[in-house]
Amino acid sequence: MAALHDYDKILTRLTIILQRLYEGESLSVSDLSEEFNVSSKTIQRDFNERLIRFPIEKDGRKWRMQKGYNITKERTPEEMLVIEMLENIAQSIGAGFGSKAKHLFSKLQNHSNNPIYSKTIIEDISESLELFNKIEKAIAENLIVIFNYNDKVRHVKPYKIVSFEGYWYLYGEEILTSSLKTFYFKDITHLEVTDEVFKPESRAHNILERSINAWFEPNNEYFEVILNASSDIAKYFERRPIATTQRIVKIYSDGSMDIALLATSDREILHEVKKWMPDLIVVSPKDLALKAKDNADKFLSRQIEHLIK
Repeated sequence: MAALHDYDKILTRLTIILQRLYEGESLSVSDLSEEFNVSSKTIQRDFNERLIRFPIEKDGRKWRMQKGYNITKERTPEEMLVIEMLENIAQSIGAGFGSKAKHLFSKLQNHSNNPIYSKTIIEDISESLELFNKIEKAIAENLIVIFNYNDKVRHVKPYKIVSFEGYWYLYGEEILTSSLKTFYFKDITHLEVTDEVFKPESRAHNILERSINAWFEPNNEYFEVILNASSDIAKYFERRPIATTQRIVKIYSDGSMDIALLATSDREILHEVKKWMPDLIVVSPKDLALKAKDNADKFLSRQIEHLIK
């Protein structure tokens, strides 16, 4: 059986080939064999087996998209799943290529007759691709970056580019304060990648893994929170936990459920409670429950004020 990284290489190669075919190129087996440093037999297998469901044809010694092919025609479930998988690989290659490939995949996927539809709204950072590429390089090579953020010059060890609920952030350690922070991507300006190498800390990655949303405070101590989900929404917390630390404490006879999880800030929890109002409430700690009540009171006050205008 092939190793996992072998499959990654195959999918990366197929994604690049599809992108170039869509852009109108005619590709030869010999050229691709040399480019990807694989045998001609491997490239022939790509076209004859792995890409057989796609609208490509052989024209002499080269392969191209079929003439007159409508890129928005209906796709089969098998094709859609393959495209979904290839799109994920495209994004992992890098921001530059991922952006170019995005147009192709959106054409192939988002058609009203498709049996598969994924509703994921991601913030558009196409105007920040140069910045994205610089940070990506710095992370890969463990290089310290310097940039302006909120009218201050920051020296940062970059760890990850993170998307929370579709918004992009840089997660890293600010050297001056020796603290872990998230920086909203579009507010980063005048970034420079230095030649200074740093050693990543596994602790930083572990903290990120435990985060619930963008409101986590990576330098704070964890505290336990108990939430109660009504019977109407309890099933959703069983299907997809809101945090890696979530555990079910108790399921009641009416179908409601208590869950426990670790948090680093009140805002981290209150953000989740707001999304599920009125079906998700804070049981403990008490001071956090009171803050949730204050938020609910403010919401009701604004809503009533709007209705009586």
